[in-house]
Amino acid sequence: MTFALQIFCVFGLIACGFYARKRGILSAQGTRELAQLATDIIYPALIFVSITSLSTTDLRANILLPLCVLGIALTGLLLGLIAVQFLGPIAPATARAFLFHCMVNNYLFLPMPLVLFLFGERGVALLVYSSIGYELILWTVGIFLFRRATTPGEQFRYLMSPPFITLMASMLWVLLRDTLGIEWQGLLASLAESIVFVARLMGQATVPVAVLIVGSRFAVLRAGTMLGWRLWLLSAIRLVVIPLVLFPLLWWVPLDATARGVVFIVAVMPSAMTSVVFSERFGGDTEFIAGGLLLTHLWALITVPLLLAWAL
Repeated sequence: MTFALQIFCVFGLIACGFYARKRGILSAQGTRELAQLATDIIYPALIFVSITSLSTTDLRANILLPLCVLGIALTGLLLGLIAVQFLGPIAPATARAFLFHCMVNNYLFLPMPLVLFLFGERGVALLVYSSIGYELILWTVGIFLFRRATTPGEQFRYLMSPPFITLMASMLWVLLRDTLGIEWQGLLASLAESIVFVARLMGQATVPVAVLIVGSRFAVLRAGTMLGWRLWLLSAIRLVVIPLVLFPLLWWVPLDATARGVVFIVAVMPSAMTSVVFSERFGGDTEFIAGGLLLTHLWALITVPLLLAWAL
């Protein structure tokens, strides 16, 4: 029931973006500009606040968490690579969109309230830390699924995106801070607190902005797209096959009960809302992306409670 309410809340927020696009408040160009703002400024702020709130003790004690979610992403990518061979003649952009949906799911925003309800604040902290695994693959493999580099210089430029740079810098800062015992004093302490405060405010806009972009794309989504068998195959892989493949393996990973519960919840989540943001920002088959996002969230109302009841 808790997860169902979360999904309905998400659709309520999506409706705002849908309304804005239908009323002409948000145009196609505005949607693309909003996606660029999200990826270059708003999302990096969230990454900075989340990662710098951890300590090196957290990083060392739970190093298997980001590795597990990285395994979830790579398992999805592998299954997607197998499935894409049977999709028939499709555009390369559609094949890449299929792979992106298989690889990246809603690994942070949607599971966060559920993790808080089941495991409390410690569970949320572990969820944020586990997201490092997804962030690494999102801003390396994920970005190259939309942007194919033609030269090493272009490849490096795509890799050095603001979110990836922020992720690496934040992890380095945590290591240096705790290793060297750096403590801000006086004016520097006030300045550091102000920077974190501003970053936190900015980062909190990540979910609303992403949902507005999704709603805007849904407003121009053709109804016939939802009937395509490729989207239904994608939904089956994302919501059923990946969890069934991973659950038996994850039981063998030496994690405590809370950490294992967090990984199970991440594994069953539907496609990521960032998929639409990526497609708008870097170019892709946004029609297929939006259709897959909508369909997996609808089916998640059934699959997620059933799978978690079995796993937890």
